[in-house]
Formats: sequence, structure tokens, C-alpha cells
Amino acid sequence: METLLRHAQRVPLTHKVMVDERAMLTVVDEMRIRIPEEIREARRVMRQRDQIPQAAQMEAERIVQEAREQAEQMIRDEEIVQQAEAHALNLVQEAEERLDASREEMDLYALSMLRDLEGRLESHLTSIRRGVAALDQSEVEPVEFDEESP
Repeated sequence: METLLRHAQRVPLTHKVMVDERAMLTVVDEMRIRIPEEIREARRVMRQRDQIPQAAQMEAERIVQEAREQAEQMIRDEEIVQQAEAHALNLVQEAEERLDASREEMDLYALSMLRDLEGRLESHLTSIRRGVAALDQSEVEPVEFDEESP
């Protein structure tokens, strides 16, 4: 368009110029072709401009949702750990109770065996004392050994 105006002839005593009709029509035709494209491009840019905040909002909501899900998973994991720790504590307590019961049972068994052994030993000791007392009371004649006897 600038080229068209540079080559135009001035009308004397006015601010007007004369332009070549064909050149001017060519410029007008080009404008008719380009302006709808420019308008479509401008509309596309406007739509994109409007879509950018929507896309950003959707992305932000997605990120927040993922963060919530991760937090919930961490809470569930922590609950599982707490349940496992409580279960382990119960198992340890049960094992200690069983150990205490086993020790008590073994102590009772050992005491029973020792009392039985004590009774037998007392019985044997009583027999030994009777034998010694019987030997002390009777006169035992010494036995002479033959040197040839084995």
C-alpha cells in the first residue's frame, strides 16, 4: 500500500493524490483475502488466551487431587504401620506370658522331681543308718582271710 501511495500523483492545491485503479483494486483484493485470515487468527489467539487459564486451572486441580491421594495413601500406610506395631507388641506380650507360664511349669516340675529325689535319698539314708546301727549293736566276729584265698 505504501508503494501505491508513493507512486501516486498529487492533485495540485489539495492534499489528495491520484492512484492507479488496477493497483488499488489489487490491494483491496489482497485485503479481502488477508483480513478474514487475520480475523480468524485473532479469534484463534483469543480462544487460546481464554483456554490457557482453564488449562492451568485443570492442571492445578489435577495436582491438588494427586497430592490429596498421596496424603491419603501416606495416612493409610501409617495406619498399617501402627497396626503392625500393635500386632507385634501383642505377639511379644503373648510370648512373654507363655515364657512366664513355661518357667512356672518347669519350676513346679523341678520342685516335684527334687522332692521325689529327696524322699528316695531319705529312704536310702534311713536304710543306711539302720544298717550301721545294726552293725554297731551286734558283735561281728572278724573274719580271717587266708592268704591263699583270693
